[in-house]
Amino acid sequence: MVLHVTDSGYSTHVTLDAVVADLAPRLLRYCTARTRNAAAADEIAQDSLTALIRRWQRQGPPASPGAFVFAIARRRAWRVVVTRRLRTPLASVSARADTGANPERRALARSECERVLEEIRRLPRRDREALLLVAAAGLDADQAAETLGISATAFRMRLSRARQRLTARLQPLREPGTNRSRCSTHAGETEC
Repeated sequence: MVLHVTDSGYSTHVTLDAVVADLAPRLLRYCTARTRNAAAADEIAQDSLTALIRRWQRQGPPASPGAFVFAIARRRAWRVVVTRRLRTPLASVSARADTGANPERRALARSECERVLEEIRRLPRRDREALLLVAAAGLDADQAAETLGISATAFRMRLSRARQRLTARLQPLREPGTNRSRCSTHAGETEC
């Protein structure tokens, strides 16, 4: 158990189980986005959470459990990608087609989301990493900065530039007559 001070200033006791339950889905989304392989992502997420549990039991909780597990997952995912040279397309990180839409609309939405994901994969590694830590992993700027070992200010600049580069690559996806994308990210989930 660890004492945790919330944004409102109240302290709460956070258990290892609660931390793992909070981190697991975000970690799995992040690993899936990095490796584009569900089995590899599951293995990396399990290994990262196991490392957190061992660390917690032996030395107590790390200062930032999220940064701890995402740093481990980041390194392991990088190794998987490099050694296996994964080329299978990622059907979806967290994008879901509207089940009430007709087949043509679902196909269009799926196609647009695949294009967004492909453009993310084409970004420079640093840009891609910044976007994935925030969008897929759901980390805030401070946690993502700690995961990457850089200052929060540097991370915010990196994220801003990554978003600008992605926006520039996606200009053809803009709705006619507007400056809005047909794909949006809300609460870490991409929807088209």
